[in-house]
Amino acid sequence: MIVEETLDQEALFDEQSKSKRGLKTGSKAKPKEKRARVPDKIADIFPIGDMTDDGAFVLQGDRGYADMFQVRSKDVYAQSDQETEFDILALTQFLRAFDADIKIVSLNFPVNMAVQISHLQKKIDANDSPLIDHFLQKKKAELEFLEKHRTNREFYLYVYGETVKDLTERCQFARRKLQRTIPMENLETTKKLDVIYKLNNQNSKLDHQRG
Repeated sequence: MIVEETLDQEALFDEQSKSKRGLKTGSKAKPKEKRARVPDKIADIFPIGDMTDDGAFVLQGDRGYADMFQVRSKDVYAQSDQETEFDILALTQFLRAFDADIKIVSLNFPVNMAVQISHLQKKIDANDSPLIDHFLQKKKAELEFLEKHRTNREFYLYVYGETVKDLTERCQFARRKLQRTIPMENLETTKKLDVIYKLNNQNSKLDHQRG
């Protein structure tokens, strides 16, 4: 009786092992999914490809053009309730009338004291009085501290267009509608490049800060 039960168990185990081997040999391995190719250069994924002679950005992939303006900020706590309400209504009307894409960017930009420091250094080099030299050195140290530890909160408005003509018309429309609330100021090419660099390298210093 014991021998028969043992033989039955061995036969059962053999059938299970055969069925498992059959499943292993009959099943096909899933094909490996190909990984997406990682771009080799930052230029392959950077949205800006070039600049026009007028300082507008040419977007890659035939996505049109863009331009950047600095928005002149104001102290909202110092103005009256009527002025605040007027600004809100004017901005609301602009957003309703302007159906194209825009983008507002806020950035803590480093304080640039290079011109003031250079001017003080010339005075220090030409000075012979120890008393005046002490005063000039103190002012220079204050400016260097501000440049190293202080930042200005600046705001920038991006306007987009499919063609250069569309971009120009939209920039003129935005400037006209916002001139009484948040006036738009033109930026030089070097300033635009500084903003683009700072947005993509927020922990890096600009060229004039590297010394």
